[in-house]
Amino acid sequence: MQFAAVTDQARRVWLAATVAFVVGTGAVVSMAAIMPGVSVAQSVDNLAAEGLAANQVWWGALVTGTVAAVDAVLAPEFQIMRADGTSYDKEDYLGSRLPVVAAIPEFSQMVVTAHEGLLVTRYYVTVQETRDGQTVEAHAPRLTVFRKDGDAWLVSAHANFATLEK
Repeated sequence: MQFAAVTDQARRVWLAATVAFVVGTGAVVSMAAIMPGVSVAQSVDNLAAEGLAANQVWWGALVTGTVAAVDAVLAPEFQIMRADGTSYDKEDYLGSRLPVVAAIPEFSQMVVTAHEGLLVTRYYVTVQETRDGQTVEAHAPRLTVFRKDGDAWLVSAHANFATLEK
């Protein structure tokens, strides 16, 4: 009789362990499904680091300031929109007067999400930048969307919410 009680208790433990395993595996599979290219072991911190690294490459190209450097990080479908409503596609942006960025900015409040080869980053920068000879607001939010191309993250879209100082 005591053996039966242990067996019943053992069965409940095994059932609970099995359910925990299935639920845990489902969560891992779900995470892998929504974030292809991001390993299951990759934590949110690692995703944030990847978003930061992608942005450092993008902003590094802007610091370089050459059409060739910026072109190398832009996806063919690239679009930009600024707080004043100006917007460009890739060809027009590369043909415009590119902003002058003194150094890679300080990033803060970065939030990164990923799905099917896309990386979406929203963040604030503190940056020393001019556009068409006018100073750009030093601390303002940005939204940058990247698309995976081989080993690189290309910029698909960028929203710049900084205003020009008067």
